[in-house]
Amino acid sequence: MLTKDGGRIHTYLNLSERTQPLVSVLIRVRNEEQALRRLLECLRVQKLARPFEVVVIDNESDDESAQAAKTMGARVFTFPRSLFGYGRALNFGVRLCRGELIVLLSAHSWPQGDDWLSRMVNGVEGGAVAAAYCRQRADGKVCQQEKTRFKVFAQHDYKLDTESLLRRCKSGEDVYKICCFSNSAAIVRREVALRFPFRDLPFAEDRAFVLDCVMAGHSIAYLSTASVAYQQPASFRNFYRIGWACNISKQLIRELGSEATGTDLRKPELGRKVVRLLCKPLEIMGRTMEALLRDRSQLGRAARFATISCAMSVGCILGELTWHRYRKTTCCDPPVLLIAEKA
Repeated sequence: MLTKDGGRIHTYLNLSERTQPLVSVLIRVRNEEQALRRLLECLRVQKLARPFEVVVIDNESDDESAQAAKTMGARVFTFPRSLFGYGRALNFGVRLCRGELIVLLSAHSWPQGDDWLSRMVNGVEGGAVAAAYCRQRADGKVCQQEKTRFKVFAQHDYKLDTESLLRRCKSGEDVYKICCFSNSAAIVRREVALRFPFRDLPFAEDRAFVLDCVMAGHSIAYLSTASVAYQQPASFRNFYRIGWACNISKQLIRELGSEATGTDLRKPELGRKVVRLLCKPLEIMGRTMEALLRDRSQLGRAARFATISCAMSVGCILGELTWHRYRKTTCCDPPVLLIAEKA
């Protein structure tokens, strides 16, 4: 059973005498000491009637992230920055986890309620699914672009299986949207994660994982009653990268979907994105005029919208132009993981 003592997370594992499967909580972090401390505190108060371990994959942080995790009782491993990739880091961590069920968390995802972990575990075991992800809510005020991100999280539970995926693809729905999933707060069976390692994509490796699992006959669930508070820094660089990486991954997942289903699911979008970028000045001008006429205090907000919106649009176009270069980013290369383990 989980006990709490002095802020540490104790599990007192007896791996030879377990009556229930062990749960591993896998956290990825880089220079997020304060966010990680908050997350570990959220885990410390979880009520789960079985042991669980906390495994932290530190991407050579410059702050005290690794030390904070060790102090709280986590198993900490370093993944070199020179080898970093989202899929690579996850696959590396999965191999280090001892649990049959692995909960995936970003350092800036904070579970809501002391029953969050039990809801996640029950969502997989009770629903007989390979993996599940939960709802994400904004932690405080967020920009307009971030609000759009949270709209993908539905208010009701659902499952995705092979039949429903094929039916929705046939109806013309985008396979990228169908395979919605988020490694920022999810749970997966270890055997499934080992069988279908996360692909080495610059973004949305979690959606590619869903496509691989579902087309192999597994089901994926969404749990609306379990939720995390989520926050990601809003900056020009961050949103530029999201736009760039997201569009590369969209096209790659559509190609993977085309191969898996035998149907052409590709959707060229360069023309539409260029037109959208050209229209940005009008949209920005409209928001600025509205701020001037109604509330001048909103000028800063309008300027922020303009900066972030343009960053994402430029990133989207460059992603559309360069995605072909990433066609070989399929599954992570095992030798890379071996190098990481030695490091």
